[in-house]
Amino acid sequence: MAGRDQFETLFREFLQGNLTRRQAMLRAAGLGVGVAVAGPRLAAAAPASRTGVRFGRAQDATPKPGGTLKFGMQSDPGGLDPHLQSLTAIWHVVEHIYSRLTKVQPDLSIAPELADSWDVSEDGLTYTFKLHQGVKFHNGREVVAADVKYSYERLVDPKTASPSASTLASMASVEAPDNYTVVLTLKAKDASILANLGADASCIIIPKEVVEANGDLSQVAVGSGPFKFKEYVPNTHVSLEKNADYFEEGLPYLDALDLLIASEDTSRTAALVQGTVDIIEYTPPKDIEMLKSDSSIALAGNSIQQIRMIGFNLRRPPFDNVKVRQAINMVVDRQAIVDAALQGFGTPADIPFSQDFWPALKRDVPPPDVEGAKALMAEAGFADGFKTTLTTWAEYITIKDSAVVVQEQLKQIGIDAELNALDTGSMGQTVYVKFDFDMAVTGQSAFVDPNQLVSGFKTGDSGNFNGYSNPEVDKLLDQGIAETDQAKRAEIYQQIQQILLQDLPWVNLYIGQQYEAMKTYVKGYVHIPTGSNLSVREVWLDK
Repeated sequence: MAGRDQFETLFREFLQGNLTRRQAMLRAAGLGVGVAVAGPRLAAAAPASRTGVRFGRAQDATPKPGGTLKFGMQSDPGGLDPHLQSLTAIWHVVEHIYSRLTKVQPDLSIAPELADSWDVSEDGLTYTFKLHQGVKFHNGREVVAADVKYSYERLVDPKTASPSASTLASMASVEAPDNYTVVLTLKAKDASILANLGADASCIIIPKEVVEANGDLSQVAVGSGPFKFKEYVPNTHVSLEKNADYFEEGLPYLDALDLLIASEDTSRTAALVQGTVDIIEYTPPKDIEMLKSDSSIALAGNSIQQIRMIGFNLRRPPFDNVKVRQAINMVVDRQAIVDAALQGFGTPADIPFSQDFWPALKRDVPPPDVEGAKALMAEAGFADGFKTTLTTWAEYITIKDSAVVVQEQLKQIGIDAELNALDTGSMGQTVYVKFDFDMAVTGQSAFVDPNQLVSGFKTGDSGNFNGYSNPEVDKLLDQGIAETDQAKRAEIYQQIQQILLQDLPWVNLYIGQQYEAMKTYVKGYVHIPTGSNLSVREVWLDK
C-alpha cells in the first residue's frame, strides 16, 4: 500500500502542476512504477532498434581543407589547467591544444604521438622514449625532452596538489639525457603506464615558461597540438585556430574549432538540428531516435568506457557502516534508472567494468530487494532511516536524472536525501578536492587499462575521493600493475571486484552508451570509446 500511496501523491502533484512531465517520469521510475500521463508511459522502455548508427571514419572523398567546425559541448571546462582538475570537460578542450607522448586509438590500442618510439628494459622498470624532432609549441619554441620532465614533475609535485597525481604514482624519476630522449624510471612494474601517458589529459606536455609567466594554465594554453588557443569565455565558448606548424603532416584540415558550451540537452540538440552547430557530444538519449530519422544528421558511437555510480564518503557516518552501503546497493533498481534517465540506452551494472571488457567479473546483476534492504538498515541501527545529501552534476543531465531516480528509490528504506546539483567547477572541488559530500551520483570514464579506474580505491590515492582503505585491495592493485600476462591480470582484477562488491565504496549503477551527432557534411569523425574527440584533427567539412 505504501507504493500505491506514493504513486497517488505523485500523480496529484503532476495534475496540480507541481511537477513537470519529466520530473514525474523520473520519480515514478524511482518508485518502480510506470505513470500514464496524456497517453504515453512515462518510464520509457528501451528502443526496439538502434540501427543506422555510423561507426568509424567516413572518408568517402578527398578531404577539403578549411572552414570552422562548431562543436556543441556538454559542459564548461571550468578552467584550462588539467594538472589542477581532472574533469572530462577540461579534457575535451585541452586534447586539441596539447600533445602527449602516446595517444589512444579508436580500437583502444596505444600509438605514438610526441614519441617516435620507446624501448622497455628487461626488468620492466625503465622506459626510454625517443621524441619526434622539430615539434614546436604554439609560441614557436621546439618541444624537447626537458619539457616532458618538467610536465611530469609538475603533475606529481605536492605543491601542485593535482587530483591526477596518481596517474604517475609508479614513476620514480624522469630524466632528459638529451633533447630528444626521455628516460622514465618506475618504482615497480606498471603494465598501465603507456595507457596512462596516452589516455590521461594530465599527461600533456607543457612549456615551463608559460606556467611561470601566468602562475598556472587556468586561463591560458600553449601546447603543440593541432589547434592553438584563441579565447575562453566561461560558460560560452572556447575558440581555437589551426596550428599551421602542427607536426602531423596535412593536419588539421579545419581552419578553426569553436567549442560552444550548450549544457542543456534540448538546446544542444536544437542547435544541431537548426545548424547553429555542426556536431554535438553527449547526444541526449531522448533525442537519438528522432535524430536517426533526420536525413541531414549522422550518428557515431555507442561503445564507451565508463561507469556511473553512487560514491559514498566513508569518512562520514553513517556511510562508514558497510550495512548501510549494502542496503543502498540492495534497494537500487538499476534498470529503472537506465529506462528513465537514459531512455534505455545503457546497461545496468554492479561492477565497474562492462561484461565485454577483459578484466570484468562475469556475473548477472541481482534484482532490487527492498525488504532485504530494510532488514539491513535495521541491523545497522537505522530502521527509521536518516536524512542526508545527494550531490551530483547539474550539467550532465543523464547523471542528474539518475540522481533524481536514486533519490526516490532511497525513500523506500527511509533515506531522505536532499539533491545538491552543482556546476562542473563546483562539483570538481566539492567532491574530488574538498571531499565535502555525503553521497555523490557521479561517474568515471575514458579508461583504457583497468588500473586507471580501480587505482582510485588504493589507500591514499589522489583519486580516492571516497576515503576507502583495504590492505588486501592495496596489495592486489600492486599485483595488478606488476603483472604483464593479461589472463593473470584479469584474475587479479576480478578478485578486486569481488571485494568491492562486499565493501561497496561505490554502488555501481550502469554503463551508458555515448553518441556524437553531426551534420552529414562533417566528414572524417571517428568515435573513440574513451569519449575522446581526438579525431577532430582529421575532420573536414564537405560543404
